[in-house]
Amino acid sequence: MSRIRSRSGSLLLGLLGLYLFVYPWAILLIALDRVPVWGTWMGGALLILQGTMMGVWLSSNYGWRGTLSALLILLIGWAVEYIGVTTGFPFGGYQYTGVLWPEIADAVPLAIPFAWLLVVPAAIGVTDRLLGMRAGLPPSSPGGGLMLLPVAASFATLLDVTIEPVAVHINGYWIWDSMSGYYGVPLSNFAAWWMTSLLLVAIVLWLRQAALRINQQRGVAPLLVWLPLLLYLLNLTMFVLVNLAHRQVAAAAIGTLILSYLAFDRVEPLLVRWVLGMEQSDTQQGEA
Repeated sequence: MSRIRSRSGSLLLGLLGLYLFVYPWAILLIALDRVPVWGTWMGGALLILQGTMMGVWLSSNYGWRGTLSALLILLIGWAVEYIGVTTGFPFGGYQYTGVLWPEIADAVPLAIPFAWLLVVPAAIGVTDRLLGMRAGLPPSSPGGGLMLLPVAASFATLLDVTIEPVAVHINGYWIWDSMSGYYGVPLSNFAAWWMTSLLLVAIVLWLRQAALRINQQRGVAPLLVWLPLLLYLLNLTMFVLVNLAHRQVAAAAIGTLILSYLAFDRVEPLLVRWVLGMEQSDTQQGEA
């Protein structure tokens, strides 16, 4: 088991290293509209790369339950998108343009289910960190109980809020029939995103419960517990910068607010300890 986890850790670090190498160049090329025609496939490749990382991460930390949750995210993510493209429900009427390829069943690009596999565990990682810290738990321990469900679904949807303007107006991955609402994206899209994310988050949380219990009994530490949070922050930062470069101010502002909130939540405990330490020091000096 330890050898398998070691190999999984090495694989994850290798995939992450590849992504971090491409990451700054991807931001520059998209922000400056310098993506060459032959390089349009790279957007889909990066989504598949990140989704693969999250799939390996789930399997490494939660065993067969993690593998099953990853497969269910891929399957349900594809099914919901297929229904959406062919019927217009529940997201609203839209079509993929062919920039993302290959497509499964001539309808949904292969990269899209992997995008769901990236976003859902990443949003759970953010929520674990936030609610765990507020509950006084270490970062490796999920906290918050039932609050994990709506909060994680909300973080997944907020990431899509920053992605949509880039995907539609800059990368041209898909087009909306109505071109109304938020940057031409119907509000029904975000409602459907939240509901779909809620379902997928519930599946992951349900399957991982037993795995966490078993890992605790065996004294198995989580592998690269920071990876989902890191991928969430890297994607959010990328889309904030690209939106800013293309003067899509509202989308960039929303992403910046999310980043600011996450940064403050990280710094807040340090500030509280510093203030309490100052007060304790003043009290001791007064007594002296």
